[in-house]
Amino acid sequence: MGLWMRVFARSEETPDPVELAEKVAEWLPGATCHFGADDSGWFRLEIRPPAGGPIQVDRYHCEEEGVRRDLNTWAAWVETCDYCQDAPILMERIIQSRQFITVMRSLDTPDETGVDRLCDNLCGLLASRLDGMWQVDGQGLKSADGSLLLQEY
Repeated sequence: MGLWMRVFARSEETPDPVELAEKVAEWLPGATCHFGADDSGWFRLEIRPPAGGPIQVDRYHCEEEGVRRDLNTWAAWVETCDYCQDAPILMERIIQSRQFITVMRSLDTPDETGVDRLCDNLCGLLASRLDGMWQVDGQGLKSADGSLLLQEY
């Protein structure tokens, strides 16, 4: 089990694996990146911190089976957040997603601060590059710069 984060991206652009690997090395020295790819580009990244469990990053295109259903579930959740005046706009942004990226951080790590910072920076970078926003379980939806858009209760 781990902590989940999700990036809802309106761009179809493939994130640059070289840039991601360089940023990971900058944000958490000693961490390594291992990419998996198919004909449409990378779809899996495993980040191995110097100690502790891995960080798993999976990239899904919205045309893939089940992905649109997952996005609709997230949009429906946002729709229920009537305490947020921007909920309709945020719901629409999720519906407009062209790709969906999940980040699962293992809870088995001795450097929680460094790994948390890495995951936050990674989600922010992906949201920035891909015209998106991101979500953290227990926190809510965030803009690319990390500003809270919708508090999760």
